[in-house]
Amino acid sequence: GDVSSAAFFMVLASIIPNSQIFIRDVSLNPSRIGVIRVLKRMKANVSVSVSKTGFSKFEPTGSILIKSSSLKATRIKKEEMPSLIDELPILMVASCFAKGKTVFEGVNELRVKETDRINSMASNLRLMGADIAVSRTNSLENIIIKGVEGLKGAKVRSFNDHRTAMSMIVAGLAAKAKTSLDDVSCISKSFPDFLKVLNSLI
Repeated sequence: GDVSSAAFFMVLASIIPNSQIFIRDVSLNPSRIGVIRVLKRMKANVSVSVSKTGFSKFEPTGSILIKSSSLKATRIKKEEMPSLIDELPILMVASCFAKGKTVFEGVNELRVKETDRINSMASNLRLMGADIAVSRTNSLENIIIKGVEGLKGAKVRSFNDHRTAMSMIVAGLAAKAKTSLDDVSCISKSFPDFLKVLNSLI
């Protein structure tokens, strides 16, 4: 029901060939769906249907259908960050599969989450063959990811961070060869049933 949790499945369907995932009864609060707007800019095959009757706690709800996509790079501006800061790790995974160079502007807040997510995601994805650079312009940090032919399996770490862990599981499913993750217990912080739901889809 939470769009931040749904984002992992949206990216998963978009980067796995010949796949589609239909997500029902998800919150579509306009201030929280930045991840959907970005994925649409990346040419993800995603469609959103707002329920005519469903409002949960005064928020609009609906369904999301997402299918395998040929993703394109985009620029995510610092003004967009408040609406998708929690989804940046999984969008970094999506960017590895997008043609061109994706730029995330003003990602400083990622340094002070449960872990330094710039470090956790960049170091893990580089082990898998991603092309990632981190730059600083004045006081703002930017992440630049150039899409590659595909990621390769590797031994990666959760850094005891739930969103890093779930993002790396998605990356591992789309990678060539086996990926191993050191710990999954941290996922219970935000999505205890993540692996159960994922296994049901696989």
